[in-house]
Amino acid sequence: MAPPRTPPPWPTIAASAIIALLAYFAVKLIQHRRSYRDLPKPPHHFLWGHLKLMGEVMSLFPRNVHFQVAITTMAQKYRLPGLWYLDLWPMADPQLIITDPELALYVTVLKNHPKHYVEAELMDPIMGKGNIATTEGHIWKAAHNMLAPAFAASHVRNTIGGVAEEVMVFRSILEDLAHSGAIFSLEDLLKSMIFDVIGRVTFNYSLEAQKRGSPLLSHFTDICSAALIERDTWNPVKSFSARRNRLAATRKLDPLLEKIIRGRFEELQRGDADLSKRRGLSIIDLVLRERLEEAQKTGKDALDANFMAVAATHIKTLLLAATGTTTDTLCFTYMLLSAHPEVVQKLREEHDSVFTPGIEASYAMLQQDPHKLSDLHYTTNVIKEVLRFYPVGNTARAEDSTGSITYNGKQYSTRGQMICPVQHAMHMDPSIFPNASAFDPDRFSRNDAPRNAWRPFERGPRACLGQTLAMDDMKVALLLTVRDFDFACAALKPSKTQLVPWTDLDLTFGDRAFQEFILEARPRDGMPMTVKKAIGA
Repeated sequence: MAPPRTPPPWPTIAASAIIALLAYFAVKLIQHRRSYRDLPKPPHHFLWGHLKLMGEVMSLFPRNVHFQVAITTMAQKYRLPGLWYLDLWPMADPQLIITDPELALYVTVLKNHPKHYVEAELMDPIMGKGNIATTEGHIWKAAHNMLAPAFAASHVRNTIGGVAEEVMVFRSILEDLAHSGAIFSLEDLLKSMIFDVIGRVTFNYSLEAQKRGSPLLSHFTDICSAALIERDTWNPVKSFSARRNRLAATRKLDPLLEKIIRGRFEELQRGDADLSKRRGLSIIDLVLRERLEEAQKTGKDALDANFMAVAATHIKTLLLAATGTTTDTLCFTYMLLSAHPEVVQKLREEHDSVFTPGIEASYAMLQQDPHKLSDLHYTTNVIKEVLRFYPVGNTARAEDSTGSITYNGKQYSTRGQMICPVQHAMHMDPSIFPNASAFDPDRFSRNDAPRNAWRPFERGPRACLGQTLAMDDMKVALLLTVRDFDFACAALKPSKTQLVPWTDLDLTFGDRAFQEFILEARPRDGMPMTVKKAIGA
């Protein structure tokens, strides 16, 4: 009788498993890298793909620079076509980069590719699942139908009086800072101002973050900060701690939102607002409108736990998207204006002409006739030019049912790709925007770029819902501040030599010329500034 077979020792089993995994990875690597053989792309390494190249390009810039500047740099250095592939496997999803405006329009408008799951991974921990930014299908459609009326142009203009009130509070803070000469964080001041503006649009009253601070803003900032640590750290202990902090801040924020929602619901039940028409209602009224009708018909509790979670998610989405976009853009606007006194002078002349000399008189005119904002053509062009230089980010789309896309008469696979129309690369391309590195607001009067090339808010059904509100907010801010104040960036360290050929802004602003990747493309270091009263103000 043969002796029983001795099972292999655990080290042997472990070694065999490791060898099998390495063999599988090697086969996968070879197959993956070979799939890029005949595709348009930057120089490609068989072992590293584009990982090494991406590292080299990112090292040109200050820490944590936004992904889009690397794409712009590669596209121009290697003269890449309007569609090309970026192979960052296994560290990131393979990416199909689009820098052709018409092809971007096809993806976001004509075909409206679904959002890529990476957006949900980034945004859902902050805003909650089911938010309008990352959902698809009937959930997105229901949210869009509910919220879109609040951002219609006609309704936005009805909110301008409240926006102007918040900007006047901001002005009073600037008055004090101009008197003291202190260095301050422009990003922090603008964030509080825009948070109050969004509070008016959402809740129909100011959150008074500028005057006394807002626990809503504080908790929301804590959530965002913790989510960023979770995203960026490789340390499991640090990730666990950040997740715990994010959930703790969420548990503080959500009851505050619930209290506001329930309080407004009770007011609506008492008939304190006319809900017969959606036009003119605040966002919270639009969210509660159908629930109130249901409660009146059935007598059931309309504010169940599921609805409260959905309502809080919508509100957090608006607070994040609207506050970040407008704050970031205004920061870069004041930054660029500080280096372009000729643009400031033209703004002042337009504000005097369209409105009237004097801020108090202009404020009164704005309250009486908010539609005069439409006549601020040069001011609009200035904001558009800032957004050309500094779009707040780019969308990420997934493949559709066809699994391919046609460019210049040839089909390219989208299978497994994260499709990225990169606005920054289009905006800084001199073949699309002539003399792209020049800050030239008048280019938008000349219309010397393709119609679909300027796309900081993206286009199509998934374009930024609040873009009209954001543009009007920024016009009001400039109207009520530019004539009386001169801004100057503090503690600048200009580059001694130009980092990349497509912009020379770092020779003036140093690292602040390049956006930082937070949740969106944000200004660095809080945009430290000083301000003084303009001569003759």
